[in-house]
Amino acid sequence: MDEALNYLVVILMTAGVIFGGKAFWDWKKNRTPQLDLTELEEERAQYLQENFDKATADYNYLEEAQGKISDRELVNQLRRLQRTAKDLLNHLEKNPSRIALAYKFIDYYQDRAVKIVKQYQELEETHLTTDKVQDLKQRMKQTLAALDEAYRDQFEHILNDQIISADAELKVMEQQLNAEGIDTKTIDVGAVDEYGNVRIDTDLQGQPMTMEPQRKFFPQGMQKRRRRGEVDAHVENLPFPEEDRPQIVQTKLIQSALAIFLGSFGAHKFYQGKTIQGVIYFLLSWTSLPFWVSIVEGIRYLFMPVEDFYSQYIKDTKKDKRNRRR
Repeated sequence: MDEALNYLVVILMTAGVIFGGKAFWDWKKNRTPQLDLTELEEERAQYLQENFDKATADYNYLEEAQGKISDRELVNQLRRLQRTAKDLLNHLEKNPSRIALAYKFIDYYQDRAVKIVKQYQELEETHLTTDKVQDLKQRMKQTLAALDEAYRDQFEHILNDQIISADAELKVMEQQLNAEGIDTKTIDVGAVDEYGNVRIDTDLQGQPMTMEPQRKFFPQGMQKRRRRGEVDAHVENLPFPEEDRPQIVQTKLIQSALAIFLGSFGAHKFYQGKTIQGVIYFLLSWTSLPFWVSIVEGIRYLFMPVEDFYSQYIKDTKKDKRNRRR
């Protein structure tokens, strides 16, 4: 009678852990975050988009203004400005997170360039050629010429973290090469060494470059990834469909928890469907042996790769069930 009661208690505890674990998993997956960052993300995205739109509008205005100004010297200065601005805007378009770093370029330098060009056009429309007007026009052109350097300084400021990172990597590589007896400072790039090898293919300069077709990136979570019409071997060799991975991970966590907390009574073995082994654990529960063995098994389940766990504890279980049905 006592053994039957203990067995019933173990079953109830096991069921409690299973359903409790599933309830916790569902709650964790569906719970509402404490902080709703959606609004902040939308506001930041809107802020970056507005700044980029302003920078693009100012750039387009300066492009159109070149055809309306008769002073060729000023037009050439604007063209130099626009080349730098175009490269900077292309970089920001590819790296939107850096738009905030370009606030001085967007809100001050390029904005002032637009105002100066507008004022210059207004002065041209007056057709005045007095000394004061001519002096003011000359100062405007000098200011625009100085803005060219300001544009480049802002571009370098935006790239500062990238420049620092590349410089640090080069220093580490130079130190490694120097430690191996290779002096990078004495290498003449483009020169021919004693073996007749050119350091850089300077003889190919001016010839069109041939580039390999760009390889597309596919995230690991995709069930089928294709490259040149062939199914990716990694996904093809998975022992289970990719969409079943969350359920398998959940089973792995439940089985690990049962082994660690209720393994002395064989709860994890009952959960696996291995009734005989579960009974053996339960009968030996008065000793410390099942406790330590189940702790080791629980830790092993926890850190085991999902593919291996499926092959050893789920796939075999499915086969056993099919064989019993037959």
